[in-house]
Amino acid sequence: MLVRGAARTDLGKVRIKNEDSFGFFPDRSFYVVADGMGGHAGGQIASALAIETMLRSIIDTQTEDLTPLIDSEGRSCIGCRRLFLAIQQANAAIWEKSYQEPGLLGMGTTVAAILFEPQENLASISHVGDSRVYHVRNHYIEQLTEDHSFVQQLFREGKLSLKEMKTSPQRHILTRAVGISPTVQPALVTAQLQLDDYFILCSDGLHGVVSEEEILQTVESNTENLQQACDTLINLANERGGPDNCTMILLRCEDSDEEGEE
Repeated sequence: MLVRGAARTDLGKVRIKNEDSFGFFPDRSFYVVADGMGGHAGGQIASALAIETMLRSIIDTQTEDLTPLIDSEGRSCIGCRRLFLAIQQANAAIWEKSYQEPGLLGMGTTVAAILFEPQENLASISHVGDSRVYHVRNHYIEQLTEDHSFVQQLFREGKLSLKEMKTSPQRHILTRAVGISPTVQPALVTAQLQLDDYFILCSDGLHGVVSEEEILQTVESNTENLQQACDTLINLANERGGPDNCTMILLRCEDSDEEGEE
């Protein structure tokens, strides 16, 4: 099985700088979206540093004999361990840099990452913050990550409805991010792969204004042109005001005998 993909990031219509970053590394079967936060250039630096540090960690751990981690479903997974270590190292790098340069104090970033093990037909997924990973299979879209946000916490506690979550003025308050404290606890999940599975990684600039149903419809309407799907969805976010930077990666699992275009 091979993975074909496309990606795009966009400034949006309101922000003056793009604090999102993404990593698209098919040779490592590794993909990641990061949405930075922080004054001045802090957000841009944090998201870019997260991508750079995580890639270096993924490369370093490729041949190491690691102890598997247990995902949220109780499954043992080496890929989860590698992602966990990568995010921990990114957290340390951002935390250290923010103290080396006082103007960057408080910077941080979300992370949503996926690491494929095609030979095992397995995807390991990890995230911190409110950047998301979606899975599309058989005309159904499922959110694989749960936002680390204040409104999500209120929703779990039964204090907020799903409709109220989407319009709450507190919806952008995160309960967890990379680099804002000395330690971080990433969430981990795995997914068994099937042919024609799709995975979407995106920042809240997309999922905040584009519905799951619209994402599903666009993906399924552009099965042969993944870049067109990315462009269509980000253009749609911009048509709705483009209130934030917008980034997405779209990935499709295909038969290894088919030609890919990564």
